[in-house]
Amino acid sequence: MAVTAWLEAARLLPRQAPAAFALRTLDRLLGEAWDGEAALDHVIAYAEPAAAAEKIAGTLDDYAFTVHACIDAWQASGAMRYYRAAVQLADALIARFHDAAGGGFFDTATLEGTALGALAVRRKPLQDSPTPAGNPVAAAALLRLGALSGRRDFRDLAEETLAAFAGIAPQLGLFAASYGLALERLLRDPVQVVLVGSGAAADELEAAAQTHFSVQKTVLRIDPARIAAGELPEALAETLRAMPPPAGAEAAPAAWALVCRGHACLPPLRGSEELRKALDEAI
Repeated sequence: MAVTAWLEAARLLPRQAPAAFALRTLDRLLGEAWDGEAALDHVIAYAEPAAAAEKIAGTLDDYAFTVHACIDAWQASGAMRYYRAAVQLADALIARFHDAAGGGFFDTATLEGTALGALAVRRKPLQDSPTPAGNPVAAAALLRLGALSGRRDFRDLAEETLAAFAGIAPQLGLFAASYGLALERLLRDPVQVVLVGSGAAADELEAAAQTHFSVQKTVLRIDPARIAAGELPEALAETLRAMPPPAGAEAAPAAWALVCRGHACLPPLRGSEELRKALDEAI
């Protein structure tokens, strides 16, 4: 959660120092808590060295929030290792916590090993108390990854999870806020704003893109070299291959924007005012 918050602060201020700190923090988490395949530890730093010998398995919250942090890190840095980590973590989350019989996700993988207090009994967290609950956070993470990767199974599992709690969520009121945000991601088409280019022209487009808030909106700033090298998530790469840049975009320092809602994209845009008008209609 802190990594995501620092990256958001860096994006909106804008300042580079918070982003550098957030990425360094996430690098440590992935380097020390994540085995790179299927297991994420709950703790990486102990007050007493002797305690470090007994690892505590990560919970649903650990996996779900780390998926979000990795997606945010990829958006901030463009480094594909964060996107790949997000996909691996999401697959591990599904394998460890998903309830194939009843739907939704349990908070712990099994009852074996070291239990964390009340987590000796497996639950399916829905209520935000005080932090966002694991099930809606996991559903939102899968919806974000589904839009980037094109993987339908991520979206289907997110929809199944939200459906499993549809009867009880309205009774929680404010404490189902995370559920409501995840539901909005599901029911409204994702809006992707892709900014291609660098320099002052790209800065101006990015500032225009940030003026419209929507929970399902994503702003991605991409260097043209990454498109040529294919260093993009699958669905995004396919979209950009099918959408040629506007005339004159080859001349540096040029920048252009692409606004997509669901599976439909508007023609590429060059001006910030054009981008604002497009977002008025898309959101």
